[in-house]
Amino acid sequence: MEINMTLHLPRDAASVPVSRQVLDGCLQTLGVTPDTRADIALALSEACANVIQHAGPGEKYEVQVSAKDCRCAIEVVNTSGNNGESARAGAIAISSDPVPEYAEHGRGLKIIDAVADNLQLTGNESQGTIVRFEKTLQWLPGAAGQYLISTDTGSNHGDSW
Repeated sequence: MEINMTLHLPRDAASVPVSRQVLDGCLQTLGVTPDTRADIALALSEACANVIQHAGPGEKYEVQVSAKDCRCAIEVVNTSGNNGESARAGAIAISSDPVPEYAEHGRGLKIIDAVADNLQLTGNESQGTIVRFEKTLQWLPGAAGQYLISTDTGSNHGDSW
């Protein structure tokens, strides 16, 4: 089974805590551990801030979340002004250069890369940016999500619910 969620948000800093709290509430309901949720919340905040500050044209952005096979994949997508189509293009390299100690910007992608798995950036200057990352979900004992998103679709969980 796969669980999907898409948020369509205004490209405004006030939308960042909203997206973070909505996703965290969903993950908490599924029974994801607090540490895993904290990593996802931090990475999501940085990805949203990146798109809001650095993406190409557009008044909106999307947060697309998919949970499948005990992995959560998140895309933060700058939406273009062309009929609301999402911006998708070639990959953008993530710099391995250290951020200067007193720099005010430039740590967001390094933070995402540190707390999440498989960070990818795609897009270009005319279409915008997509920040995509994944995180392996860790479960609390007896978590509903562990059964709903299990890769073993043929098992019968009986009284464990």
